Amino acid sequence: MALGIQLIIVGVWGALLILHTRRLYRMARVPVATAGNRLRYMRSKIERMWWWLGREEFWFRMQRDVLRCIEATVMALLILISFS
Repeated sequence: MALGIQLIIVGVWGALLILHTRRLYRMARVPVATAGNRLRYMRSKIERMWWWLGREEFWFRMQRDVLRCIEATVMALLILISFS
């Protein structure tokens, strides 16, 4: 039971990381599959991603989703404690 709860918690946090990484790529208009030898092109895209990391629009949704994940983590831990 404890292992299942831990896997659920890790899954929720992993999904959050993937979701917001993809969102950051979309906001910065960075294509996910780019060739490795286009360093100058990638540098400009990385600078755009860095710019979005400083914007309130990105962090507003991130904060809301992190609070949801914390809520799910606490609920899962309470379920685990109640079954112990």
